[in-house]
Amino acid sequence: MDKNTKMLKALNEEFELKSSFNSLNKCIELSKQMKLTELINPSSKTTGDLAELIYRLQNLDEFEVLDFNTNEA
Repeated sequence: MDKNTKMLKALNEEFELKSSFNSLNKCIELSKQMKLTELINPSSKTTGDLAELIYRLQNLDEFEVLDFNTNEA
């Protein structure tokens, strides 16, 4: 069994964050695997997935919002 669980990886900041888009896609993937009812009494897998999800979201670069609706001439 792997001693370095997802929870420990999140706590030790060991997840590889290649790019914001890759991290965001991984967050989407992780969230689609979870059901809200699993959060009531989470298994160790769900807890690890949540830890990774939160770590990735907290470490995303902020996106710049571009406003294309302004009419400047």
